[in-house]
Amino acid sequence: MRLLIILSISLLGCASTLLADEYSYTTKDNVYVVGDIHGAYKEFVTTLKTANLVDEQLQWIGGTNHLVSLGDLLDRGPNSRAVVDLLRSLQEQAQAAGGRVHVVLGNHEVMNLQGDWRYLSSEEISAFADEETEKQRADSYKIYLATYRIKDNEGNLQKFNRTYPPGFFAHIKAYHRRGDYGKWLLERPFIIDINGNLFTHGGLSPAVEGMSLEELNDSQKDELQSYLKIWEYFLKDKILTYNVPFVQRPEFIEAFASGRKARQFLRSHESRVFSSDSTSWYRGNALCHPYFEQDRLKAQLESLSAEKLWVGHTTNTSKQVETRLDEHLIKMDTGMLAAYYRGQPWIAEIKADGAIRFIHGETGEEGQPLVAPNREYVNPYRWSDAKVEDFLRTADILEMEDIEEGRTNPVKLTLKRGKRKINAVFKYRDNEPLAERLQWTKARENADRFQFEAAAYNLDRLLGIGLVPVTVERTIDGKKGIVQLWVDNLISSLTLNEKNIPYDGMCT
Repeated sequence: MRLLIILSISLLGCASTLLADEYSYTTKDNVYVVGDIHGAYKEFVTTLKTANLVDEQLQWIGGTNHLVSLGDLLDRGPNSRAVVDLLRSLQEQAQAAGGRVHVVLGNHEVMNLQGDWRYLSSEEISAFADEETEKQRADSYKIYLATYRIKDNEGNLQKFNRTYPPGFFAHIKAYHRRGDYGKWLLERPFIIDINGNLFTHGGLSPAVEGMSLEELNDSQKDELQSYLKIWEYFLKDKILTYNVPFVQRPEFIEAFASGRKARQFLRSHESRVFSSDSTSWYRGNALCHPYFEQDRLKAQLESLSAEKLWVGHTTNTSKQVETRLDEHLIKMDTGMLAAYYRGQPWIAEIKADGAIRFIHGETGEEGQPLVAPNREYVNPYRWSDAKVEDFLRTADILEMEDIEEGRTNPVKLTLKRGKRKINAVFKYRDNEPLAERLQWTKARENADRFQFEAAAYNLDRLLGIGLVPVTVERTIDGKKGIVQLWVDNLISSLTLNEKNIPYDGMCT
C-alpha cells in the first residue's frame, strides 16, 4: 500500500509534496550535513552559500545533492521562522531538481509542538505579531483572568502583555498540530538513513535496541500525535490552558479530571518521545564513556545496516566537529548560534564513496574533526583533575556544615582561594581502622571507611571512566579523611536503596 501511495504521488507530478514516510535513501551524489541552527539565520545562509547549495537569491543550486539538518532549528535564536521558511522552500526546490533537503526533528521542535516554550526568544514571538488578531488576544486575556481568578484592570493587563507579548498566540496557532508550521514539523522524520549513514538529533539509547528505522520513526510519531490530541481535548474542556507548563499538566489532570481520558493523558505524558531515551533527547552516545557506549552503538548500527551515526543536540565544548566511539559517532553541534553558544558554523560533505570533508561555514576552510574526550568532565572553572585536587588539598575552609544524609557523618565545606570558591564534602569516618592488618571478611565489605572513596576515585581515573568526583586525602581539625568535590543534586546509592528509587541515568 505504501509503495502504491508513493507511486501515485509521483505520477501526479507533485514535486512539492515531500514523502513523510520515507526514511531510507541511496544516492550517488554528495550529502551535506549541518548541526543545530537555533535561529542563526545569517550563519546558516552563509554556510549554504559556502557549500554552493544556494545562490545569492537563496535559490537551490545543489542539483541532485542532499542536505540534512540534524534538527533544533527553533528556540534561543532570533530568526528561527526565517530558518524554517528557507528550509521549506529549499525542500521543494531541491526535490524538483532531483535532490533532497531533509530535516530530522530535534528536541526543540518537539518542545514547540508539545507547548513547552521555555526557550522561545522574544524575536521568535514577535515574528508572528502581524498575524495575531485582536480577538486572539482578547479571548486569551479572558482565559488568563479566569485561570488566575483576577480582575480586569490596567495592572493585570500589563502583566498579561509582558507574559504573552504580541505574537505569542499566533505562534501557538502556527505550531499547533493543524497549524502551518506544526503540520510541517509532524511530517518530518526522527531518524533517516542515507547510504548507510544514520542521521538523528540526539542518539540511539539502549531502550530502542532492536527497533527498525520504521519502528523508530512511527512509534515516536504516534506518541507525539497521541499526546497532542489528548492535550487538545483538555484544552477544549478547559481543564488545561496554554499557560500550564508541560511538566505541571499531570498535576492539573489528577486534580481536576478523572476517567479514561485522564488516564490516557497521564500515560501519553510519559511517552518515550518526551524522555531522555528518545532519539531527539538521548545524550549517552555523545557523553558517556566508550566502555558503556561503543560496543552497544556498534551493535545498533549493525542491526540497522549502517556504519555511522550523525547527531547534534550536545554542543561540543571545542565548538568544532568531533568524532567518538571509534568514529562510529560524529557530533555536529558546533554552536552555530554564536550569540548564545559562542560557536561557529561547520558543514560536512559526504561523498558517495564515503569520503568526508568538514568545511567551515564562514571561511570555507577545511578542517579535521577532533577526537572527543572519553567523557566531558564537569569540574568547576573547567579545571583539570590535578588543579581541582590541589585546590581541595590546600584551599582555605570558609564554611563547614553538617550533612544529615548518610551514615558517615559527612561535612559540607566551602573552600576559597583568591576569588575562587568550590563546595566539597569531607568524610572522615572509619569504623574498621585496622582493616589493612586483618584478614578480609565478608562483613568488612559494608564497613564505613573514607578510604573507600579515595580508592574509588583512583580506580575510576586509572580506568579512564571519569564518573567519580575528584577526591583527595586531607586532615581537618585533627581528623584524617577525604575531601571530595561537591556535586549538586547528587543521590547516593544509600538513598537509592533505602527509598527504592530506580536508576535513571544515561551511562549504564
